[in-house]
Amino acid sequence: MANVLVTQCLNGITIGLIFALVALGLTIVLGLMGVLNFAHGSFYMLGGYVTYSVFAAVGNFWLGLVAAMLVCAVVGILLYLTIVRPLTKRSPLEALLALVGVSMISLQAARTIWGPDPKLLPIPFGRVHIEMFGLDFQYPVYFFVAMGLAIAVLAGMSLLFRHTDIGIRCLAAIQDHEIASCMGVNVDRVSCLMFTVGMAVAGLAGGLAGPVFSVYPNMGIELIGMMFVIAIVGGMGSIGGTVIAATIIAMTKSISSIYISGNIADILAFTVLLVILLVRPRGIMGIASVMD
Repeated sequence: MANVLVTQCLNGITIGLIFALVALGLTIVLGLMGVLNFAHGSFYMLGGYVTYSVFAAVGNFWLGLVAAMLVCAVVGILLYLTIVRPLTKRSPLEALLALVGVSMISLQAARTIWGPDPKLLPIPFGRVHIEMFGLDFQYPVYFFVAMGLAIAVLAGMSLLFRHTDIGIRCLAAIQDHEIASCMGVNVDRVSCLMFTVGMAVAGLAGGLAGPVFSVYPNMGIELIGMMFVIAIVGGMGSIGGTVIAATIIAMTKSISSIYISGNIADILAFTVLLVILLVRPRGIMGIASVMD
């Protein structure tokens, strides 16, 4: 039982970090622009399919991850310029409905291009034998690599926000658009850049998730509700809060699935996050004025 528990904990950490990558872009866009980006899951899905396509073509998984980020960044810029920016200047509701439409179009496009069946990506690197502290089990090396890469990206994003001019301007705009604009922040330019970065990171997460979950058309839509919960519970504009919320839900699901069914584990995980939100309406580490 100890081996199973440790394995599930490691799985929970890996999945939580992947969830955090997806939710990161969502929380930035929601905090910065006030837009509920229902198309965000489509970029997670697109990243998975691009990674799969590149791997199928040239046999290089890591090149697929790079391609996933680049493709999602380009598509993100186009989406921002053609739909998000024009509609947010008119009505947030119109932007919301348009992005729901984009999500539906993306789902059908994926089914048309790649088919409805799941695409399997092999798990690279094989397994490592772990024998310590009375434990004796094998675990995929790829999961450790995925953890490290996700942590590196999240740390890089944290440095971007805390120690660069563009990141500080973004945090200022999240906290108060009008004051930031009066202080010389080009909110539109910052929004475009951060929207693009968020979509690229979602694409990376989709590629990383491919060997863990497989790639299929509904993968983004199935995840989007959970990502909104993670983004809000973590706190708008907070990378640390997003990571904590994502890890809580992934660990709760992973560990509880040992003892109860998967559906009940999902209910328990969402219940934990809702209790946190009741105690802290701004989220775990939310910026004060964003959720007021």
